[in-house]
Amino acid sequence: MSFEESLRRITNNIEDSLGVAMVGMDGMVVEEHKKDPLLDLQSLGAEYCAVIKDIERVSSSLGLGSGREISVITDKAIVILKKINEEYFLLLVLGSEGNFGKGRFLLKREIAFLEKEL
Repeated sequence: MSFEESLRRITNNIEDSLGVAMVGMDGMVVEEHKKDPLLDLQSLGAEYCAVIKDIERVSSSLGLGSGREISVITDKAIVILKKINEEYFLLLVLGSEGNFGKGRFLLKREIAFLEKEL
């Protein structure tokens, strides 16, 4: 099974998903699958990668350990970032009324596969 198939399983199993990407900690999208052709996962990946690094720095300095998941809820979208390992994370974008819990569950399910493949 490929990375693309794994990402497709996420977007196809949640009604309000706009897209999902596997992103390296350098901010580059490795693989993506999106329903909304206007969604710029490359830009989102680069920008949220910087956010993850800032949160990692702060968490480490406070002795809280490594962050595993970040969620951002805006007026137009829900963005869920979930680390696969220290080098990659998944970025899921849902519509503003999307099923947040199901999105988290699907990311967790696919990370088990992706960890083995990486």
